[in-house]
Amino acid sequence: MKLVKRASEILSERGIPSPRLDAELLMCHLLEWNNRVKIYTEYDRPLSGKEVEAYRQLIKRRVKGEPVAYITGEKEFFGFRFKVNSDVLIPRPETEFLVEKSMELLEMMNRRKLRIVDVGTGSGCVIISIAKLLKKDAEFFGTDISEGALAVASENAEIHGCNIKFLETDLIEGLEGPFSAIVSNPPYIAYSDSRIDENVKKFEPSIALYGGKKGTEVIEKLAFQAFNKLEREGFLAVECGEGQSEKVRNIFEKIGFKEIEVVKDFSGKERVVVGFKKG
Repeated sequence: MKLVKRASEILSERGIPSPRLDAELLMCHLLEWNNRVKIYTEYDRPLSGKEVEAYRQLIKRRVKGEPVAYITGEKEFFGFRFKVNSDVLIPRPETEFLVEKSMELLEMMNRRKLRIVDVGTGSGCVIISIAKLLKKDAEFFGTDISEGALAVASENAEIHGCNIKFLETDLIEGLEGPFSAIVSNPPYIAYSDSRIDENVKKFEPSIALYGGKKGTEVIEKLAFQAFNKLEREGFLAVECGEGQSEKVRNIFEKIGFKEIEVVKDFSGKERVVVGFKKG
């Protein structure tokens, strides 16, 4: 489609990453196509004047830096599609490592019934992915301090047919343990971190981004709470930022976690830290 080609040129001129992909995704969203292949198989499909104008408005939003996921209202994660809006962080590929490692450990646990809580659940993508993939009897919980985020997570759980109890609270305050596993992609960006993309700061919820002056304060608070609410041999798994894994490991060791493991992502960055409660 010529309009997609022109849109990708405009996005490229404005310095938008992956301009062609974004232009195609927005066209598919407009025409309610589930597969980008249709852009090539139905390249001669005529657009009405109303559709052309609607597409221009979508491209204008992207030019201003608004993420494609917020424009389309959805994002794929771990092979599943999730509803998203500005109340929640956009699910990212690196968080899939948190799900993968958690699934690996949960499958090895010998329990009659597992109890798993996802802290700072956001869109619910982590706990819903685990709930859909885990082949064991389990109770699933998700917590968030944001009422708006919990509304999104609840909608996603309903869409995916998952029975998850969502609670509005600060980390895991007020939850009754013990839990087999506590998993989290918590806020971990330091207030002074200049590496964060301007459009991330502009469009994504700051409460889900910033973890304090050092960036690890929320993780430390969670680790203290988690240790007291984990069952013996239960684990805490958290995602962390680049260069933070050693600090997080030290926090875990100080609190009493054992068999601490650091998981690297595909780019070799230390992305997930796991610790077990022993004894």
